[in-house]
Amino acid sequence: MLTYILSRGVPTPRYSTNGVFEFDQARALAEAGCKVVFLALDLRSIRRTRRWGFQSYERDGVSVRVLSVPLGNLPKKIFYPIGEWALQRLYNRAVREFGRPDVLHAHFTDYAYLAAKLKEKEHFPLVVTEHSSLVNQERLPKDIAGAVKTAFAAADRLIAVSPALAQHMEEHSKRHVEWIPDMVDTELFCYSDHHERQRALREEVEMEEEGGEFSFLSCGNLRKIKRMDVLIKAFAKAFAECPKVRLTICGQGEEEGVLRKLIHDLGMEERIQMLGLRPREEIAQRLSDSDCFVLASVSETFGVSYLEALSCGVPVIATRCGGPECFVNDHNGMMVEPDDVDALSSAMLTMYCNDGSYNRAAIAAQIRENYSSQAVASRLMQEYQQLIGAEKRELEKAFA
Repeated sequence: MLTYILSRGVPTPRYSTNGVFEFDQARALAEAGCKVVFLALDLRSIRRTRRWGFQSYERDGVSVRVLSVPLGNLPKKIFYPIGEWALQRLYNRAVREFGRPDVLHAHFTDYAYLAAKLKEKEHFPLVVTEHSSLVNQERLPKDIAGAVKTAFAAADRLIAVSPALAQHMEEHSKRHVEWIPDMVDTELFCYSDHHERQRALREEVEMEEEGGEFSFLSCGNLRKIKRMDVLIKAFAKAFAECPKVRLTICGQGEEEGVLRKLIHDLGMEERIQMLGLRPREEIAQRLSDSDCFVLASVSETFGVSYLEALSCGVPVIATRCGGPECFVNDHNGMMVEPDDVDALSSAMLTMYCNDGSYNRAAIAAQIRENYSSQAVASRLMQEYQQLIGAEKRELEKAFA
């Protein structure tokens, strides 16, 4: 089974989140025995440093073919025609090298639309996975409404990364939508008993002291939608008198300056640390050393950051924001409403007071069973095989 995965780009050390969901799936599918060609159509702004034009290489068992054309945030009436032209060129090169795909799997609205336009000419089976919070609402933004309609109508299979997103996609398309979650790298984000051993040693030292050490970790883009300001205010409210409790924030974005000023104004500079964008390997290590992961997002279509924490056995505090509801429960964390500083502050205090009450090994085992690369790749391959089988039966009927 030859599968083309259409992506926004390829993750690199400098841009570690660019195309990361798509490439994780491609790698997992390759490991499961699927022949995968990763088509990375990089249409980011000229300000994103990278090599332009075509690139070809192999990575982790996946054939990667890249075409980089600097477009950025152009109006859709300009972005889409240039994107169609670029995808046709990238696709033609791949077909000359590997042959026509049995399935093309596109991710995110813009690329699903481009794939739908290409399908009109090339007639391949098309799978679309949607991740975008722009689609996870009752009314679509005007600039993508037409693209969503075209892409969802053309797709032979529609997939959402959470039940809430699937419901909105069904409302927009009037079609059935499968829910297949994003996967977590359970080899990188994995449980070890290091934290328990460190906590036991810590408790011995702190037995005679009032108020022990406790570390919260948060990871996410520093954008308004992540509500890092709400988290900072909640932390300051809960732990103003607890000098051994600390919060570390990993991520970058346009809100960084505002957040640093807020930390300064609250007098929390010694207690709240902002580290910027960190490599995934470092995030995994920091999770293993943390007592709790917390993210106050107002909207998530899934919430991979929460899942990576749980995969390490770390209990989480999440918001009811559309994604985490499908995997956060009383056994692995707590949930609060978005934009509620008091509720989040109370949850953080509860987590601190109940330190050690969660079974970290059991948390990690449950995530591995349901959200590992092997589990998700198996679901995707079932979808591909069903789709290919249906296409084959249609062809047999046509020529019978």
